[in-house]
Amino acid sequence: MEAHAHSLWRNKPYMLLLMIVFFMHLASYLVIPVFPVFLQKVRALHLSQVGFVLGAGSIAYQIGSLLGGPLSDRLGRRAIIVLGSTLQGSAMLGYHFSHSFGLFLLFSSVNGLGLGLLAPTIKAMIADEVESTQRTAAFSWRGILAHSGIIVAGLVISLLTAWGQQPFLIAALVFGLLAAITWFSLPDDRCVGPDCQRTPLSEYKNILTHRSFLLFSGITLLIWALYAQFALILPLRGDYVLRSATLIGLIWTINSISVVVLQGFVSRFVLQRINPYISLAIGTTLLGIGLTAMGWAEHFITLSGAAILFILGEMLFMPVQDSLVTHFAKEEWLGAYFGFSNFVSGIGTALGTSVGGAMVERLGGVGSHYPWIAYGVITLFLAAILGLFALYAIARHKKTIPSQTQSNVRAGKKEGAT
Repeated sequence: MEAHAHSLWRNKPYMLLLMIVFFMHLASYLVIPVFPVFLQKVRALHLSQVGFVLGAGSIAYQIGSLLGGPLSDRLGRRAIIVLGSTLQGSAMLGYHFSHSFGLFLLFSSVNGLGLGLLAPTIKAMIADEVESTQRTAAFSWRGILAHSGIIVAGLVISLLTAWGQQPFLIAALVFGLLAAITWFSLPDDRCVGPDCQRTPLSEYKNILTHRSFLLFSGITLLIWALYAQFALILPLRGDYVLRSATLIGLIWTINSISVVVLQGFVSRFVLQRINPYISLAIGTTLLGIGLTAMGWAEHFITLSGAAILFILGEMLFMPVQDSLVTHFAKEEWLGAYFGFSNFVSGIGTALGTSVGGAMVERLGGVGSHYPWIAYGVITLFLAAILGLFALYAIARHKKTIPSQTQSNVRAGKKEGAT
């Protein structure tokens, strides 16, 4: 275990990818928390128009996720990361100089497309650069660096707000630097020459016939629908209980700090010692317990405690979910599999927020106990499904020693790609 951790730190491409993850989240979260308010208060868009602008970005993100995987498999990961960063940087510049609803629709779509290209490509490149036995740990550290970027972004936003400045130009600069660092630092992984055998685009339809992966994707869609509830109901419950936007923001910061402090410990002493499907089930259960507990949290401390329970669930399920995608995927199709996985997460998030919002409203709002009882029932239901899925999947999840895994990779085989 110690040797695996040390070898990750000696892996230069992987360390560069972690740096890219940090700056990508730093740039994104300079804008995400303030963008809706900026559109409504500074650019005087109607609330319905703000919704359309955000929705355009979400739709473009799904398209980018589906395109990014196959394109990165064919054109190389480095080129797609540079393209995605450039698109997002261009969108930030567009946000800064735009004043009309139509332009914001356009640049939100450009931003969503760039993010959709970036996210699965970075995950696929991480999987490429580390050994299969290190992937769970590698994705755990990715989560740590992502949340570190979010923390730093929050501090920078506070400074910019105090100075009366908008964050878009700084975000554009960070994305531009990200594209340059990627181009000049990461190896050119594009396959050229007569020995290259490009996978025909028509072959990617085989993902839709990969039954075990589709079953796994259906399970993760339910998990992402539950996960999406946090961003929906924490601000609502927090406003009901605390009446303070500052304290709600502090809870988000505490969660990010918790990931930075605890994710390495969870990865080393939990994720590397239990079956990944068990981690998935326990993590999802903790997500639901955290959500349910918010309904009985009446103070800042108790609401923060419920949020930490939720984030512990994230620390258990998210690295494992990314690692399991590599278990199902064929090596030459890693980008496509991660792209499809990102697409599923987006659909789950959209369904979760839509259904969750309607459910909370119909059951009396965040001040009633009924929505939280419903979350408890949903948690029990998902825990039962995840438990049954774990029993089904554990027997089929082949555990191989590193040398066997490496020989499979050299032979062009991929464990679990059935």
